[in-house]
Amino acid sequence: MPHWVSVWGQAHTPIEGMGPSYRDRTMLLTVRTALAGIRLRLRLANWEGRGPLTVRAAAAGTLSGELRPLTFGGSRSVTLAPGGDERSDELPLTVEPGELICLRLAFSGPVSSGNGIRADVHRSKKGDYTAGPFDGAGYDPCAAVPAVAAVELLAPDEAGALVCFGDSITQMGLWTDPLAAALIRETPGKLAVLNKGIGGNRLLSGPASMAFRMYGRAGVERFRRDALSDPGTRAVALFIGTNDIGACSDPAGADFAGADRLAAALEDLAGQVRAAGMAVYAATLVPRMGSEGYGPVQEAERVRLNEWLLAGAGAIFDKVFDFDAALRDPDRPEHMRVSCDSGDHLHPSLSGGGRMAACALAELKR
Repeated sequence: MPHWVSVWGQAHTPIEGMGPSYRDRTMLLTVRTALAGIRLRLRLANWEGRGPLTVRAAAAGTLSGELRPLTFGGSRSVTLAPGGDERSDELPLTVEPGELICLRLAFSGPVSSGNGIRADVHRSKKGDYTAGPFDGAGYDPCAAVPAVAAVELLAPDEAGALVCFGDSITQMGLWTDPLAAALIRETPGKLAVLNKGIGGNRLLSGPASMAFRMYGRAGVERFRRDALSDPGTRAVALFIGTNDIGACSDPAGADFAGADRLAAALEDLAGQVRAAGMAVYAATLVPRMGSEGYGPVQEAERVRLNEWLLAGAGAIFDKVFDFDAALRDPDRPEHMRVSCDSGDHLHPSLSGGGRMAACALAELKR
């Protein structure tokens, strides 16, 4: 039986400091669907907004087809209160795996909830450009994607989604993008990959101050909203904790997050996933020696946590992606391979992300 599945989604965080303003402008977002579908609906959210969010008009269609208006309860416009979300009415739209879907949202007033995941997103000059030519204000590769929580398709029974819950290494699409592309090539129409990463995010704690609000709520706080609310989710992959470990090197410090605390929290999240009827995966934390503020005390906790994660394969977790093994330098295992290091010794390079995707794909096939 056809069922609803999210084919694109993102976690939400405050976006005021992430890129150009969308106030009174139109967003153009293009997403590639991994799944076939016959109907589309859009889930909008103002989960981290400080004030109301108003979408004055919206439209959707395929890249090669005609854009058609989206409605919300029969109305062309919708206003979401802070913390609120709403789905559009269903739009008949036939798509095949690998096809591109175009979305346009025209905003009235400020927009402060969304995320900065890697995406093909553009903003217009001021005005409503949901129909006709799109008058762009210029391309900004760092622009956040505002308001959209998910793009959902009415898809065949065999279709599902994998939610990837993490921090900046996930948010940047370093491993999720090549994994999604590989799945479209090898098993089209089976599994969509949803990027639920937030840059700077920690599992146990929220931002250290209001100046870092964009780092998002603590993973344990946002988990149910961001990881368990997408229709059609078959599995959730947990890849988070490096920012907790890296935040403090003093075991007596209030902000110190050792392997034991992180393991307890991850085990609790795994239980929530299982209770929701989904499979749960985990990933080992990648090497980061040489990154700012990181030292031997934290490295010992990373190694202990990774050992616990690997020991939990088949018991606490259905699968474990050993990203540590995929990226570590065999001669200096506390460091990433030079070819896999972006240069900051924390975030993998594109080559490193490709190795992580290959690791995850091999484990999914196992």
